[in-house]
Amino acid sequence: MARTLGIITEYDPYHKGHAYFLEEAKRLSGADRTIAVMSGAFVQRGEPAMFDKYLRAEAAVRNGVDLVVELPFAYGATGPENFARGGIRLLSALGIVDSLAFGSESAQVEPMKELAAALAFESPALSTQITLELAKGITYPAARHAAVATEFGQEAADMLIKPNDILGVEYLKQLYLIEAESSKRGLICFHPGVGAKGEPLLNEVYTVPRRGSGEHEANDETGFAGAGSIRALLREGRLGEAFAFLPPVTAELIQHRIHEYQPEISVWEMRTERDLRIDMGTRKRTGALGMVFPEALYGPFQYALLSIGPRATSAIYTAAEGIENRLFEGAMRAKDYYELVSLVKSKRFTESRIRRLVLHTTLRLSKVDMKRAMGERICARILAFNDKGADMLKDARDADSPARGVVLYQNLRLQENELARSPALIELSVRADKLYNMIVEGNLSGYRYSPEPVIV
Repeated sequence: MARTLGIITEYDPYHKGHAYFLEEAKRLSGADRTIAVMSGAFVQRGEPAMFDKYLRAEAAVRNGVDLVVELPFAYGATGPENFARGGIRLLSALGIVDSLAFGSESAQVEPMKELAAALAFESPALSTQITLELAKGITYPAARHAAVATEFGQEAADMLIKPNDILGVEYLKQLYLIEAESSKRGLICFHPGVGAKGEPLLNEVYTVPRRGSGEHEANDETGFAGAGSIRALLREGRLGEAFAFLPPVTAELIQHRIHEYQPEISVWEMRTERDLRIDMGTRKRTGALGMVFPEALYGPFQYALLSIGPRATSAIYTAAEGIENRLFEGAMRAKDYYELVSLVKSKRFTESRIRRLVLHTTLRLSKVDMKRAMGERICARILAFNDKGADMLKDARDADSPARGVVLYQNLRLQENELARSPALIELSVRADKLYNMIVEGNLSGYRYSPEPVIV
């Protein structure tokens, strides 16, 4: 059987740094084909994806990924730990993945494994130290960083500072936890921590050092820019500058999408004018360009918050420690999304947590919803694939016992029986898709319950 590489990603949008990572990951792993588990309508940072999941998936396949499947909303937009848990569960359960690769700033797999194991099986000493740090009124990430520095040294703690290192440690942590869970249960039919050849995925993990700029930085000389920087350029209407940091295929897909929503902006103009700028104006509050910005979430959020009321907000998934009270107070004062986040953030609450709370409130995602979803069999919508991807789908269906741990689906209605064990996961993803469609189109008239995957 061909060697298969698994990656977990967002591709918002797929840029030159992603292309470099994919090339290096394939080289290191010796993989013949690649599957990407990608977040859907909303992403880990708690915001709408700038581009819809089908465009992002198509860009990935046209740039060298062979199969893209969607990480359910309950995992994809509820924080790094759930993001990693869902991605690893999916890749592990398919029964065809030989190796895992991720980008990192430190580029050191073995030290990351050691830290991941320590966090997965947290010692009483580490737990106590985290509690002591939290008592200082700081955020949980800051408390964990300080506790790890005390228990394991500054070098280990530094792997909990930068975004790609943090996710890499989380991926490894989830692999340890899944293997431990499988061993404890003595499962025969489903061993989610095992790859295609029966070997633990932990033995086949590769990391690619981040090249070029950080998430919110751009470097014209190297031609690399982080996804956050590219989104910022697009948000400011600096289209020509943004396209320079994208592979030609990605740029072309986005240019056609913008032209579809704004015909007066020609594809030729976007393709040839390096300094092209457009006036964004009120477009940032809608999906007028086929792109979605965080501002567009603020109107639906305000309505949802007023409908729920301050007391019921405590039932929202991310609400805890009184953050819901700060959110309600901030919403009464803030003129827009960014002012709201600024007003609510504090020494205790990070901006990322606030953004996720805004999203979860808008969708009325409750703690009960999440408890149900996390207890269900994981499933994934097929978004895009090529010929190799089609072979992977066949192999996943033909795989012995591991395939029973996951359902890959294209049509919700036709595969209703297969998905009967995942009702909450499906419902939450559909709820998120409908909100995204309303932001982009202004209504639900164009919403499709089961769109066809992109075949390249």
